[in-house]
Amino acid sequence: MKTTYISTISLADASRRQIQNQSSLVQKLGVELSSGRKFDVGLDLGTRTGEAVSLRSEFNFLDGIIDTNALAASRLDVSQAAMADILSDANDFLSTLVALRENDGSSDIVKADAVGNMELLTSRLNSQLNGSFVFAGINSDVEPIADYSDPGSANKIAADLAFFTEFGITQSDPGVAAITPSAMDTYLNGAFETMFTDPAWGTSWSSASSSVMVSRISASETVNSSVSANEQAFRDLAAAYTMMSDLGNENLDPGTWKTVVDKAIEKVGSGIAGVTSQMGKLGNVQEQVSLASDRLKVQTDILNRRINDLENVNSEETAVRLNTALTQLETSYAVTARMQGLSILNYL
Repeated sequence: MKTTYISTISLADASRRQIQNQSSLVQKLGVELSSGRKFDVGLDLGTRTGEAVSLRSEFNFLDGIIDTNALAASRLDVSQAAMADILSDANDFLSTLVALRENDGSSDIVKADAVGNMELLTSRLNSQLNGSFVFAGINSDVEPIADYSDPGSANKIAADLAFFTEFGITQSDPGVAAITPSAMDTYLNGAFETMFTDPAWGTSWSSASSSVMVSRISASETVNSSVSANEQAFRDLAAAYTMMSDLGNENLDPGTWKTVVDKAIEKVGSGIAGVTSQMGKLGNVQEQVSLASDRLKVQTDILNRRINDLENVNSEETAVRLNTALTQLETSYAVTARMQGLSILNYL
């Protein structure tokens, strides 16, 4: 026969443990009801915890790609808008050149257009998005194109030096009237052309990288999501605007003027074709990014539903359990209070 030792302290300790356990349960259920998620996912899921961790990791990876796709889409939009402006100006300039080719007295009009177009080309190629230069390639923290309108700019200094070295006079010297068509043709296809090819282009005109931004648009796809200012199309347009604004055209012989205009028409035509091609390529990339993002959203929705099935709680069931736990806790407090009032002295 075994007897059980009963004392006031053992009864009080049992009540204390019961209240602690019940209070802990109320706190846990309260958190679950407010958050909608299991209080301790690992404890509740047990062997299925690994599945939840794996699903959440994949969800975060794909959701991160969706965010980077949004940034890539913004960069593509800015690039397209900038090139649309460049293309529009180039088309207008080409029309002007063709219309005024036979009129060497219109050089002032053409020069004003060329100066304005060069400023717009520089401005658009130096476009920024969130502090990054979109046409700078991977050198996105560096302004890609030097400002030709600045007398101290490297490209302006290089152009002045090339002209003086070739003809022994400056562009503003009235002596440019003596430059023959053949001499100008030699210059345009020689020293002048060299300024817009590597390495001179990278030395005096551009700080951009020819390596463009590459974006991962899905778990298995990457795309070139930018255009470099080093593209041949932009070099051709810069050459055309330079030759029509800064070769002393207002003083050139009519025959030499036509030589310059013909070369400029050739360069602008090539530039227009190149810019159109780049816009077409970016348009394809924009479509790829959009489709990839749509697919990723479907995948993340599926993953999110599965994660919710594993980690979330049934709010109605949790509310019932919380009310029950609160009732039991209140009962425990009441019983404990009654027990604390018991004393053998009451029966002596």
